[in-house]
Amino acid sequence: MQESTRENIGQRRTAAETRDLIFQAASQILIDEGLSSLTLAKAAEQAGLSKGGLLYHFPNKVALIDAIFEYHNDIFERRLDELCAEEGHAPGAWLKAYARASVEQIIDEDTASLYASLFAAEEKYASAHAKMRQKYIDWQDKVENCGLDPNWAMLIRLTVDGLWFSEMHQYGPPNTQQRDWLITQIMELVDQHQ
Repeated sequence: MQESTRENIGQRRTAAETRDLIFQAASQILIDEGLSSLTLAKAAEQAGLSKGGLLYHFPNKVALIDAIFEYHNDIFERRLDELCAEEGHAPGAWLKAYARASVEQIIDEDTASLYASLFAAEEKYASAHAKMRQKYIDWQDKVENCGLDPNWAMLIRLTVDGLWFSEMHQYGPPNTQQRDWLITQIMELVDQHQ
């Protein structure tokens, strides 16, 4: 009897693992069907949980949307940190890493679809909008302090963001060749203004 209890305990997920499962399930719904299809019941079903199990972690849809924003921003920030480490400490290194991380993220169709849904959530969920606004304020501060002339650095960041939004919303995005050229130009601008 003790052994079966140990097996059951060994099979339990941690709270962090369960939250990750919920994030993955909810993110897949956003990718496949968009924000309007994301419900707590559907996210619970997709994650293989009861609705009560999901509600234990996220008491309402606002809490879930806020947490999904944080989850995906954390993934982006971790990648940004990795790329910063690769770039070293030269002036503009953070900006180059930001450009690379942004492009890596947005050229993936699923990620672009996910972010389109998340940005749509900003209109309905004020707290999610406030989180993204603060994230961009934080990034702009890093841009201005990356060791380049702050005006040039802002121009480069806004170019990267323009490319990102163009890809996300499919507002006349560049083709692959044009995107590669743009990225090369962005990196050269950083190098020229060190």
